[in-house]
Amino acid sequence: MIAVLGAGAIGGFVGGMLASSGVPVTFVGRSGPPRALEGGLTVTPWGGAAREVPPNEITLTGPEGLGAAETILLCTKSADTAGAAEVIAAHAAATAVVVSLQNGLGNVETLSARLGGDRVVPGMVGFNVIRPEAHHFLQATEGEIMVGPAALRLAQQMHGAGLPATTHDNMTGVQWSKLILNLNNPLNALSGLPLRDHLMDRDWRRIGADCAAETIAVARAKGITLERMGKVEPRIVPRVLRLPTPIFRVLASAMLRIDPQARTSMAQDLAAGRPSELPWLNGKVSEAGREVGVPTPTIDAVIAMTDATFAEGASPRLTGAAARARIAGIRSPG
Repeated sequence: MIAVLGAGAIGGFVGGMLASSGVPVTFVGRSGPPRALEGGLTVTPWGGAAREVPPNEITLTGPEGLGAAETILLCTKSADTAGAAEVIAAHAAATAVVVSLQNGLGNVETLSARLGGDRVVPGMVGFNVIRPEAHHFLQATEGEIMVGPAALRLAQQMHGAGLPATTHDNMTGVQWSKLILNLNNPLNALSGLPLRDHLMDRDWRRIGADCAAETIAVARAKGITLERMGKVEPRIVPRVLRLPTPIFRVLASAMLRIDPQARTSMAQDLAAGRPSELPWLNGKVSEAGREVGVPTPTIDAVIAMTDATFAEGASPRLTGAAARARIAGIRSPG
């Protein structure tokens, strides 16, 4: 049995897709059953028809439901990883494999420190999911799921459920490559725009390009080999983002295959009043940059702006030009 701990956008979608194919899935809430799924759920894969999953085809429980799980998909926010590890340690079998399908860096290390590295498998979800209704999970962008080789059977189950999934030997490189794309998360929150409209603003793309270039430099200094993700080659992301918009629109057509409603997870967190995952995204790059002596001035400026925005509780709805001016002021005070 597969247990999903964290029935948010990713957990609900991945778990729902697996359940729709007949895989036994239990959705676990840390304080009780996920009530939003009591009537079942709907999952809509990219380019596909909606799938209805009736309530009798899933199980909803509190932490006690982890006891029968062979595999646990951890889909909580990064800030909740340490707490989730304690719940797993208290309720799950010692043989249960924990697969982290979370954003950012550091989650696998936190889980391994509490549960043991031999039972924790890194994962990466390369697409965006939105939640039009509490029970409806819609894949809003193209992409695939990658997991470490120890989760081969899970990857096969996902593939059978219509989820593009594979194993990868270099999950550190995969996670850093995904991080390069995730650096757009706070920028989208600052713009307040739907993701597709946001990417049509060249000034916002220039900021994203600077963040990506700083991250690539840090990864290189750390000796990390970045990995291609589907149609995205991370090393050329800065050049592509800096292109004039008409050329970008053509060359990045795969990147722009986005549902009109799509926003990044951080933009969704801001709108919902949840804390940001910034410390596990941009924050991890800044931290690593200091360790290896690689400056990250644009990323540091974005962190300052995003922290202020979450403290205020609403997007400032900046244009890309206004954001670049603010970043320049933070980088060169006075």
